[in-house]
Amino acid sequence: MEISVQGTHEETVRPEVARLHAWVRAEGASKDQVLRTATEVVNLISAEFDRLRDSGAVVEVVVRPISTSSWRPIAKGRQQAPIFRAGAALWADFTDFIALADLAARFGATEGLELQRVEWRLTDATRRELEEVCLTRAVEQARQRALVMARAAGAEEVAFVQLADPGLLGDRATAETFAVAAPMAMARGAAFAGDDLSGIDIRPEDLTVAGQVQARFTAG
Repeated sequence: MEISVQGTHEETVRPEVARLHAWVRAEGASKDQVLRTATEVVNLISAEFDRLRDSGAVVEVVVRPISTSSWRPIAKGRQQAPIFRAGAALWADFTDFIALADLAARFGATEGLELQRVEWRLTDATRRELEEVCLTRAVEQARQRALVMARAAGAEEVAFVQLADPGLLGDRATAETFAVAAPMAMARGAAFAGDDLSGIDIRPEDLTVAGQVQARFTAG
């Protein structure tokens, strides 16, 4: 007798890193002016990120190059003078969530700066550790499920024949049942919310790391 089962396990933990995504933009009739304005805002927020990195509150900062573009609006059927835009994307990884909330409160209303979203993350070491835990327990669960089924059918023991990530055992119908690839990390819920004057209310969201396996056993 052959038994095919799946095993799953999840671990829910608090995030360790908050990646703040920001965007700087400036727009106007002068290319030089919008570029100068965007550069000033980028330098302002970059300097703060660097200060926080020196203090240990931020572990990594990425500042993308400033890009420019232009277009000519049309009003009453006539093409107008060009409008220029300059912008740059930035992100910083915070390990100090109080420092993140403070920065959001102080810089959230800065003209030309948009604090877009917070991406809650785990460190690579923690994620790998949790993935190993989830996979180990998913395998244990798969064996236990197979053993219960085998004993219900009159057998006493089971032995592994195949063990794989979801969808890799060659059974297409079964593969379509497993929508989540083994292991993964995901955040539940919205990242942050707030108003324009008081800054952004940072609300860390729990992260779930999940492991899933498919297994086949012989029972006897």
